[in-house]
Amino acid sequence: MENLKKVEIIIFIWILSSCNVFAQDNIQRLFASNLVDVKKERLVKNVLITIQNGKIIEIGENPDLSKFDDYIDLSEYTLLPGLIDCHTHLTNPYFDKTKDVYELPIASYGILGTLYARNTLLAGFTTVRDVGGYFYSDVALRDAINNNWIVGPRMYVSGKAITMTGGHGAWGNWMAPQFELEPNPGNPVDGNVEVRKRARILIKNGVNLLKINATGGFGTANSIPGAASFTIEEMNAAVDEAKKRGLKIAAHAHGAGGIKNAIKAGVNSIEHGTFLNQESIDLMKEHKVFLVMDLLAAYVSLIEVNEDNSDKGINKGNQELYNDYANKFRDAYNQGVKMAFGTDASIFEHGRNAEQFKLMKEAGMKSIDILKSATINASELIGIDTNTGSIEVGKWADIIAVKGNPMENIELLKNVYFVMKGGKIYKNEK
Repeated sequence: MENLKKVEIIIFIWILSSCNVFAQDNIQRLFASNLVDVKKERLVKNVLITIQNGKIIEIGENPDLSKFDDYIDLSEYTLLPGLIDCHTHLTNPYFDKTKDVYELPIASYGILGTLYARNTLLAGFTTVRDVGGYFYSDVALRDAINNNWIVGPRMYVSGKAITMTGGHGAWGNWMAPQFELEPNPGNPVDGNVEVRKRARILIKNGVNLLKINATGGFGTANSIPGAASFTIEEMNAAVDEAKKRGLKIAAHAHGAGGIKNAIKAGVNSIEHGTFLNQESIDLMKEHKVFLVMDLLAAYVSLIEVNEDNSDKGINKGNQELYNDYANKFRDAYNQGVKMAFGTDASIFEHGRNAEQFKLMKEAGMKSIDILKSATINASELIGIDTNTGSIEVGKWADIIAVKGNPMENIELLKNVYFVMKGGKIYKNEK
């Protein structure tokens, strides 16, 4: 009996030691000469970050590195939280004019999404809010990433935006009246009852948030970007359904009238805000609504591609229109509107997202506020600020590295050398 007890004790000690070894095997350490603390707006020197099971468990300054032989040496780099883009379309190839949505099988969107998701992650964007994918391809892509089938950022998806008959995003607006698409992949509905039902269908099919088109848009035939679409009551039906399930709702809104209606309906963010006015700014501040202005998409569309917008009810050239947009960005920023980073990736090739930082700087935003917009502000808008958006103990180990100080030169973020998401390294070019 006594020998049996000794055996049990030995087995117990062996199990404990095995567990300890296993736990140690899960530990990772990163050492860097600099770390950007986006909350305190400062650069922290000589930092050792300890990670276990995908989360940060310790952050130490000026460590004695002689105690460790297993850390990743990033001593020539600056660490930042993984970047967040709050307005992407990772399954959409809008930038590629050789692809026609009427010719692609549904599966093509998901296949293309695997390429675009990888490019986005390797550019340093560890999280995206994806606001509009056809045929629930965004839901499928999100789940494939979560199941580790493919490589990509964390995705929070809306499915296809809800729009009105003839509204922005509806398919076939150019077709003769004797023709009608049924079903229409663009999600056109009218009236409170239809909007509410469409919201419920989207939620049933696994979206993380809803998106509703409060105005017309640039990329849809016979649609005027400055014109309001849904009524306040119609949008409120979608807002009500979202909030019953604890979800947020984004509003595509270019014109001031649609912006006002969307805010009064209770949305959480305004996307684009191309023609916002002082009333729009005042309402966003009053209701604490985020503004997501996609300067890069506007620049690419208006300046690089020089698209013809003569049918959009705008009496301005493209350069003047872009300048006005940048000025409105500056006005909203200077007046204290809550701003989150979003690019409308798909208007340009996926992976170029960080090029927007330069445009934001040129429009008058301070570098630290640009960084905040793509980290802690963006995480707050999505609703994941307890898990990401800054490098802190207890948060996900979503960490990137660049050379130099991005608080002095924001364009450094175009060249990311190291990408970690959830403790897993996806890029290491140091």
